[in-house]
Amino acid sequence: MKLLFLKSFIILSLFIVSTTLQGQSSKSHSANDVYKSAERDSLQLWFYDRATVMGVEGKKRDEFYNIILYHTFKMTRLENSDKGFTSQEIRVRFEKLLQKQHSEVKEILDSKQYNYYLDTYDRLLKGVYERKGWK
Repeated sequence: MKLLFLKSFIILSLFIVSTTLQGQSSKSHSANDVYKSAERDSLQLWFYDRATVMGVEGKKRDEFYNIILYHTFKMTRLENSDKGFTSQEIRVRFEKLLQKQHSEVKEILDSKQYNYYLDTYDRLLKGVYERKGWK
């Protein structure tokens, strides 16, 4: 019963975060977002699933998931028109946020879990880098 409640809570939270991000996206994001709306949604669900596969549970899973959500949100805001960043500035800031995310995740995962996380995240980044023309 607790597991069902937890899953329902997480799905509801994802929906709320996704809806909020999409509302902000439609107001202030260009068509060239670092993460597209569908990617953000997939990223959230995928990393929750990956935490299960990696054996990350309880508070550790919540912390892992919150780190991913926090940094993903920060990354999506880089292209807001109110920021006024150039393409190069966006990339530099994106890389800094990515390294910060990696270091925070590394603190809570064991080495096997962290390597799995890095492999998983690298696959996600390929699409972003290709679309943005980053090498």
